[in-house]
Amino acid sequence: MSYKRSTLMQERMEQNRKIILQSARELIAQGGFKDAQIQAIAERAGVSSGLVYRYFENKSQVLIEVLSDAITHEVSILNNIAKGEISPLEKLRKAVATFIKRAMNSPQLAYSLMFEPVDPELEHERFRSKQRIKQSIIDILAQGEETGDFVFEDLNTAALCVVATMTYAVVEPLNPSQTVTPDQGYMDDFVKQITEFCVKALLAPQGDK
Repeated sequence: MSYKRSTLMQERMEQNRKIILQSARELIAQGGFKDAQIQAIAERAGVSSGLVYRYFENKSQVLIEVLSDAITHEVSILNNIAKGEISPLEKLRKAVATFIKRAMNSPQLAYSLMFEPVDPELEHERFRSKQRIKQSIIDILAQGEETGDFVFEDLNTAALCVVATMTYAVVEPLNPSQTVTPDQGYMDDFVKQITEFCVKALLAPQGDK
């Protein structure tokens, strides 16, 4: 009986944690980090502030876990692309386009997770997140170098350039202070331009393949 109670308690604790993190994510998606205060998170989750503090030391710890979970999901998508059966060239196209499209489909959330001013602890987690994304891109570029699709002097530097392009290029369309919302035609063209920019920067000259 004690084992069963312990299992049920563990399941309840995990469920509470998931609800708290999901509530924080939803608040960030609505209004950014400024809206994700502990009291607001607790109210949205239907729990007390004290319960939130039982799981997380402070607001920064909640936001760090939200960011970590979000990046884990994005990296999983990129890794699945890297493991696919298509050519490295198409993998890079798909990886860049998918990342940008997903960001633009959740503009406030993506802007906050990548660009909104934060404390040093959360900024450090951002750095770690970009390193994880970079590793996924490294895997694709390494495949492309082996097949002769891509040419570059240094693999790490090339991956850094791709990650910088596919993240910082979206600052403008994601910025919540914009007064005009880009239409679908603009967004499609934007994704295509950034994707092709990354591909063409690494594309091996035809005579070198």
